[in-house]
Amino acid sequence: MDAVTINRLARGLGRTYDELVSESLIQGSPVPLFTEGRNEDLIHKPAPGIELWFWAETKKLERVVITLAALVQGDELYTGELPTPFTHRMNQSGVRDLLGDPYQTKGPVKLPPPIGVTGGWDAYRLGQAFHPNAEIVVQYLQDTTAAGLAFELIDKGHD
Repeated sequence: MDAVTINRLARGLGRTYDELVSESLIQGSPVPLFTEGRNEDLIHKPAPGIELWFWAETKKLERVVITLAALVQGDELYTGELPTPFTHRMNQSGVRDLLGDPYQTKGPVKLPPPIGVTGGWDAYRLGQAFHPNAEIVVQYLQDTTAAGLAFELIDKGHD
């Protein structure tokens, strides 16, 4: 996968799985997040380290997740091209130098094992020109290294 495709997918947030397939952006089928019980999300993994999250009820794309650093052992990392201005080696201060102050931020959080303590996250609106209802969330490791990027809808239209 390349940066152009990631940008097209991010601009496609809110579009249906079938629409993205018809535009040749993705192929294959999303699978339920959980093997048992009610699933609200379907996940599609078009490349190592990339996950597309769809709302199961409507099959609309709600999130494009890119894993840059492993939070748990066995996480697949994305090693391909990233959209500008992002790089594979970023930290929180560098991201804030590039993008300014986030409109939302969360400090370090202690999560259950196997994850443990994370470095929190920063969220930035993508803006009218790119997508009026989307944001980029940068997740950090405890040492403030960027662990992942998530392009996601702000208002999903459901709880």
